Amino acid sequence: MNRTRLTNLILCALFAAIISVFSVMTIPIGVVPVSMSVFAIMLTGMLLDWRRAAIAASVYVLIGLAGIPVFSGFRGGLSVLAGPTGGFILSYIPMIALISLISSIETNKAIIRIILYFTGAIIGLVLCYLLGTIHFSLVTSTSFSAALAACVYPFVIFDLAKAIAAVFVAVSVKRALPSYFIKTQQSPDK
Repeated sequence: MNRTRLTNLILCALFAAIISVFSVMTIPIGVVPVSMSVFAIMLTGMLLDWRRAAIAASVYVLIGLAGIPVFSGFRGGLSVLAGPTGGFILSYIPMIALISLISSIETNKAIIRIILYFTGAIIGLVLCYLLGTIHFSLVTSTSFSAALAACVYPFVIFDLAKAIAAVFVAVSVKRALPSYFIKTQQSPDK
């Protein structure tokens, strides 16, 4: 295995582990707990290219699907993904890819980079809210507006704070380790 492939494998595994660790950190509020998973998803999307980010999120979902308790509240298994909050978890894969695509837009200006990171996080969050709320509404047989009231409105402030924190962490990490993140590293044997 060449160095580039090994680096990609390590980064995907590392960020799947980071997402898993942050996802079990929860504060129970209402129907949907406040979880740090959204922070980890945003951060991963800001740091990795969309393929590696999507792989990391997919690995996280598959680990949870296999029954390992990596979802909020130390839960795992198909019942969580099929349950009311499963749509939010499943939305992490397209959410992370979208954040990564927006975050990888080339710019030399630091302020534009910060704006891109924050914009990506907000657009990704809207996608997460949309897909998760649709799933919640279908599973619980509630109206879309009632699902928004239960699953989105109470969490907007928390999630905006997570987006701001993810931007500052991503900027700091990129400054410290610029060569490992965002760009897809192509292996010479492709």
